[in-house]
Amino acid sequence: MFLPDYTITNRILKNISEIERTRGYIESTFVLPFSQNSLKKESIEKKVYNLLLLEDYDVNLTDIKKHFDSISPHLDEEILKIIEVVTNLDQLSRMKIGWDKKFKRLNEKITENEKAFRIKKIPNKLLPEEILAKISLLTEWLNSDDAKNTHPLIVSGILLADLEISHPYEKLSSITSNLISEMFLISNNFDIVEVIPYQENFNLQRFKFNDALEYIKKTEDYTEWLDFYLENIVFQIQILKEKYELLEKQSKQQSIPNAEKLTQRQQRIYQYLLDYKFIQNSQFSLLFPDISEDSILRDLRVLGDLDLVVKTGKTKSSKYELKH
Repeated sequence: MFLPDYTITNRILKNISEIERTRGYIESTFVLPFSQNSLKKESIEKKVYNLLLLEDYDVNLTDIKKHFDSISPHLDEEILKIIEVVTNLDQLSRMKIGWDKKFKRLNEKITENEKAFRIKKIPNKLLPEEILAKISLLTEWLNSDDAKNTHPLIVSGILLADLEISHPYEKLSSITSNLISEMFLISNNFDIVEVIPYQENFNLQRFKFNDALEYIKKTEDYTEWLDFYLENIVFQIQILKEKYELLEKQSKQQSIPNAEKLTQRQQRIYQYLLDYKFIQNSQFSLLFPDISEDSILRDLRVLGDLDLVVKTGKTKSSKYELKH
């Protein structure tokens, strides 16, 4: 059976402790539901963007953000499928099927390809005929007492490293490997990983990322990789904590003025104005495709009556902006 070799260093213990401590703070911190949802959306946008960068997609964060705000319908179908899988990862994680089937099912959902596993040879990667045996060893280990008695963060890091080294999928192997690692954490009640875009550091430190994986191939020792993997999660979860601290203060002050007087749609319009500075009639249907223009105009009048929004211009060329 596959038994990964690594040393639990003081750095690894410190990083796990910091992640657990920060996770506890975030999960117990109260922020307004609208602010919490906005922060979750922002984190998932960054996660999608950085997953795409791992596969060298030519895409920018603004396009991803506009898609989540329903004002940019022009992303490629393949990217839309990746977004769908990322946003529903918690549901996929809790499917009542074995890990061997989860490995295959996830890639099929991303690529819509029934032949998920690689059939082409890639230099310095596992041979295609060895892939199923490798997957079998990994899933056997995941179900073993060794993995069950190991902290989920360590197991997920080893799982990600092995899948990245093997490159077992015909298409989008890095995205699939990262999401499988996250699925393992979610299935072990580590849901917060959904809103930690730690893949950003994989892209910013691509050489270190590759060197840590190469070290495993040379030595079969995962210690250096686990240090790198956990440090990236620590870095991003601390950023998330700082945002929660700020939102907690804002929540106490009610970050959206007169929030208790606003509907969810009016709050979303206000948030849109914070992000994009202004809105015009032509953008109404993109932001709210199922809501009539008259309804949006009524919402804007409410925001104006509350002295939150000001209208400039006339007729269809009017702009609505936040009143500073």
